[in-house]
Amino acid sequence: MGHYFHHIEVMSDKQEKDYSDLIKRLEIKPEEFFMIGNSLKSDVLPVLAIGGHAAHIPFHTTWAHERIDYKVAHKNFSTFEKMTDVLDKLL
Repeated sequence: MGHYFHHIEVMSDKQEKDYSDLIKRLEIKPEEFFMIGNSLKSDVLPVLAIGGHAAHIPFHTTWAHERIDYKVAHKNFSTFEKMTDVLDKLL
């Protein structure tokens, strides 16, 4: 799947500023950025807040501090059951 992406990075700090800094470093626009992660709180919401695209692939367990108590409704948001389902969005 890696050949569909220009850059793949695992980030330890996941705040809006961290994603904005990454986008600047990559010299791309926020709308050209696509994050795939298993946490709505730290993987998805900060990326959507800066104008990027985000996909959520739930994991069978979620840390208590990563849970949110509302549904995400955003035009740049997708949710998938498994990683291979992301291919349909990319193609």
